[in-house]
Amino acid sequence: MKLTKDDFSKKELDTIFSYKSNKCGNAAQLDDGMQFIGTKEVAALMGCSIPVARQTMRRKDFPLIMCGKNLKVMKCELIKWASQRRV
Repeated sequence: MKLTKDDFSKKELDTIFSYKSNKCGNAAQLDDGMQFIGTKEVAALMGCSIPVARQTMRRKDFPLIMCGKNLKVMKCELIKWASQRRV
């Protein structure tokens, strides 16, 4: 599932992109505790290689957010997606 700016209201977009300048590695933390992580962090959390993480992030059911060419996902959404896919 890919999200576009049309899927969010102006207030939601302002909330998403009004993050503080503090960073934890390559993951930007937002005011309300949301955290976006990139491909390297996804690979580390999933215990797989970076190419496999990229391939997984391109799935239709993955909660992917595209920032230009950068692949990002909210950490809480990744955890929820992974827990729903367990057998």
